[in-house]
Amino acid sequence: MITVIILLGMIFFFIAGWLRADLVALIGLVCLVLTQQLTPGEAMAGFSNPVVLMIAGLFVVGAGLFHSGLAERLASLLVPYAGGNATRLFYLFMLTVTLLSSVMSNTGTVALLIPVVMVMARKIQQSTDSYLMPLAFFSSIGGTMTLIGTPPNLVAAEALRGITDEPLGFFSLFPIGLVVMVIGLIYFRLIGNRLLHQEGAKQWLKTEISEPLRPNVYVMSIAKSHPLIGKQLRDLSWSHEGVIVLKERVHGRHHHETAHADTVLRAGELLVSGEERHVQNFSEKEQIPFEPIEATRVDDQTGGVLLFTVPGVSRLIGKRIGESQLRNQFHVNVLKVIRPQEEIAHVRLTDTPLKQGDMLMVQGTWDDLERMERETHDLLSNERVTEVANRVVSGRHQLAAGIIMLMLLLLFIFEWVDPTVAVWMAALAMVLSGAVRQMDVAYQSIQWSSLVLIAAMIPVGTALEKAGIMGWVVEWIERTFADFGPIWVLVVLFVSTMLLSQIISNTATAILFVPLAIALAESMTVSPVPFVVAVAISASLAFMTPFGSPTNAMVFSIGNYRFMDFVKVGVPLQLITGIIGILMILILFPF
Repeated sequence: MITVIILLGMIFFFIAGWLRADLVALIGLVCLVLTQQLTPGEAMAGFSNPVVLMIAGLFVVGAGLFHSGLAERLASLLVPYAGGNATRLFYLFMLTVTLLSSVMSNTGTVALLIPVVMVMARKIQQSTDSYLMPLAFFSSIGGTMTLIGTPPNLVAAEALRGITDEPLGFFSLFPIGLVVMVIGLIYFRLIGNRLLHQEGAKQWLKTEISEPLRPNVYVMSIAKSHPLIGKQLRDLSWSHEGVIVLKERVHGRHHHETAHADTVLRAGELLVSGEERHVQNFSEKEQIPFEPIEATRVDDQTGGVLLFTVPGVSRLIGKRIGESQLRNQFHVNVLKVIRPQEEIAHVRLTDTPLKQGDMLMVQGTWDDLERMERETHDLLSNERVTEVANRVVSGRHQLAAGIIMLMLLLLFIFEWVDPTVAVWMAALAMVLSGAVRQMDVAYQSIQWSSLVLIAAMIPVGTALEKAGIMGWVVEWIERTFADFGPIWVLVVLFVSTMLLSQIISNTATAILFVPLAIALAESMTVSPVPFVVAVAISASLAFMTPFGSPTNAMVFSIGNYRFMDFVKVGVPLQLITGIIGILMILILFPF
């Protein structure tokens, strides 16, 4: 009885959302230990479970695909084929998000493709609400296709390992996901988009999406005989003439180093920034040849360029850039001040007084930029420095990320090594190859809250079994539905899991129902595979509410949807995919 009360309390707080889901799970776990429903060893068993370790490794693998730009490149390769055709655009994007989410995080896939959808929808003058909700739904469908597509699949596969002669393979669930995807595409083209509130996201069509702001960059070549050789940058007044030195490369070296005030000029290359006329005047005055280069040359392994905004509470408002001490304190260069409807001169840039809303284009090493983002509240970075650094550095390793992902798929398919070992081999390879910039980034890419939630919920099933609750539920379902055969028991499991996953985490739902599915199969002396697969598939198909999955919540606010939009569109889709899912399970996994 105590276990039931604790479980009901956890479900209540999961639904209410007053506390974080991982915190609720931990509190419930501690309560089970304090009330002696679990021993400390049983309570901690979830943290050493292979599923938890595998998911942690998959977060790192996903970071490699994301930061290297491989996932974005795969998406962008498909975009031009859409042209101006709205129907083709819809099918193209739903196919893209489904395939990507089958091998990487659903949330990461949706975050990656939302900006692409916004731009393309604007170009063909279509309302984005016809794309954003389906984008979220098809990311969930894609997760059902492979063993690593979503945590419930991993929970199901691990539970079946050792109790059946035919464990789930990497693509065992692919036919189900494929058929559900096709039915979903047909549903949205015929019915779904007609049910959407069409005024929702039209405001995005009016939004101008500008190209990334980049500095003007030039390379200057200094000969060994030049009179400036041996002088420090602090002794030169180049910035007053509109020229800012960004990086230096000495003859014989293969990379540029970020320049500082105490940098000594040596024969080689200088990367400088400024308006072309100022750079040309400076070149003629100092007799140093120059030529324009790609701005991306500034972004490399060591540093790059980012935009920082002056907030309303900044102490820099009214101060000149020269008084900000940014260069002295953080060793960064301010290349431009961008102010709406106003031109800021490059000459005497240090004398420019700052205003609220000004954007500063800042160049420096990644370490210095991260330190500035962390240590001052007078400037807010427009993008997280770490994320930009990850993209820049890891973007040079797309081929490596692709090869690693291909090898992981082969290891899963042919089962040459244990799946958990295969994932961690791939995660380590992502770090060693540079697709993940460094170990700190690998740790940051792991969603610890999700891991804690999974690890804390696994022992709950043990508590239910020890308290006899699992046996009672099995007996009730068997007594009520067994006379109708295992098919109706499977339907009950599918529907129950599907309903609960609308309000709590699909992973937590799967962890609760998978042991129940196995116990039911044992009591009815049938194969546990159809029951367990039913739980895995139904836990991931959450379309009826905007809170059924993180991807639903993401597009809910961005697309300006209403709650009833999800009800109107999601309920019919839920019914259709539920029926199709059950039929496919019965065909592919007979009792």
